Amino acid sequence: MVWAALRQSPPRQRTVVVLRYYEDLSEPEVARLLRLPLGTVKSLGRRGLARLRSRLAPSFRPTGGGKEGT
Repeated sequence: MVWAALRQSPPRQRTVVVLRYYEDLSEPEVARLLRLPLGTVKSLGRRGLARLRSRLAPSFRPTGGGKEGT
């Protein structure tokens, strides 16, 4: 599901998200690697994660099966 949602993201957002969270690179490392300003990497990452959350949220809705009264 995550990879399918990532494929729907714009290329630069997808690249930043994959490098940051799949490859576990820091924002400065991603900025250097992609030759982008650090602020651009930060905003692309924020927007990319927001897009993923909005696309994946319907898949992860609670079903009411949690423990109640504890």
